[in-house]
Amino acid sequence: MKVCIIGAGDAGAIAALQIRRLDKEAEINIFSKRAELGCPPCEMPLVLSGTVGSWEELFRGLRAKSFYEKRNINIYLGTEVTDILRQEKYLVANGKKYDYDKAVLALGASSTIPSFSGLDGRNEFSLSTDIADGRTLGDAILRYTSAAIIGGGFIALEIAAALKARGYSKVYLLVRRDIMRAHLDEDIAEKLKQILVERGVELILPARIERISSKNGKKCVILSSRELEIDFIFFGTGAEPNVKLAQKVRLEIGETGGILVNQQLQTSDPDIYAAGDCMENWDMIIGSKRRHQLATNAVRTGYIAGRNAVLGNKISYGGTVMPFITKIFDYQVGAVGFTEREAREKGIETTSTMVNTPYLREPRGGKPAWYKLIAEHKTQTLIGAQLISEEIVSGTIDKLAVAIANRMPLQKLVQIDSCYSPHVQEDQVAVPIHRLIDELS
Repeated sequence: MKVCIIGAGDAGAIAALQIRRLDKEAEINIFSKRAELGCPPCEMPLVLSGTVGSWEELFRGLRAKSFYEKRNINIYLGTEVTDILRQEKYLVANGKKYDYDKAVLALGASSTIPSFSGLDGRNEFSLSTDIADGRTLGDAILRYTSAAIIGGGFIALEIAAALKARGYSKVYLLVRRDIMRAHLDEDIAEKLKQILVERGVELILPARIERISSKNGKKCVILSSRELEIDFIFFGTGAEPNVKLAQKVRLEIGETGGILVNQQLQTSDPDIYAAGDCMENWDMIIGSKRRHQLATNAVRTGYIAGRNAVLGNKISYGGTVMPFITKIFDYQVGAVGFTEREAREKGIETTSTMVNTPYLREPRGGKPAWYKLIAEHKTQTLIGAQLISEEIVSGTIDKLAVAIANRMPLQKLVQIDSCYSPHVQEDQVAVPIHRLIDELS
């Protein structure tokens, strides 16, 4: 069996690993136009802030060439696939032909920069899965002391925290509508705004940028009400799925702009699969199409695409409930499911509750937590949750993700046994669930 994988990020690497586990004799070729193996943008702030000492520390496991050499997987870096001849079943990379029985598109996504007037490419940065972006930004961070960050997503906020960790005197966060809008409603986002301001980030919201200019070695951001002079600009303004190759070879593109796939992650060509950021995803709540561009989803879909390519579509992908976690300064921010705003936009009648819990284990240094839970009024099932705390929140988010995926009624969810010890973190999710049940009653 011959398999060609286009893209060497998490989705492509995991697909290759599964293929090798299932077929010891398969010829596996992976192609990436990048010069180095990459890593998710969410890992790069660890180096940018100084938490991790060097970029080399990120090259581990599937991000090291030895991973592929050990498994007899051919990886071609600096090699761009320019065409796929679907009828003849071969692709063209750097002018050479490579046959395949099955192919996996793990093309990833590319950061997008709005077309502001005055952009000239000087001291303007963004992040993608290409570690070269991280190196370039890292070099700039060490030279300067002020920056404007445009965008309100988690990468933008993580970069703001990284710059303050480096001692930056001026960090402006310019947001068009609201911070973390894809994951948080306005009421719980207010807590995160407070944290940013307390840590010295100047939040400008809503930011109306008229133009950008460069003068005397500085960047200037001209707003409708003021002008900011800083050393550089970072754009955390989202990413678009890489679909140009798929379009060129006439694979079907979905309504959200990602490559259309079925539940087995096959594209409109049954011998070509797609996984990760380039594919069109869907939610498990009502089945609506969406983009879900996170490393965790790349791993999940890469696993399924790789195994289905060998086994003949034995595994179905059910979609996502959009679990998410990040750390901004000392606070963990987690979310899963729909925000209340998105649920309304989809025509779902909701009931929600927001709870600021009392101090957990206060005599032993416990911290408060802010919970927001959202239920569908008709079915009385949980469809969304948002959580901010200095305590660890990932376990609670994962628990609620399972409940949402299984459409578990709140009365059943609140009865799930939970472990407890005064020596470790308490799971306080029962408190907001009780409140939500009372609201629904």
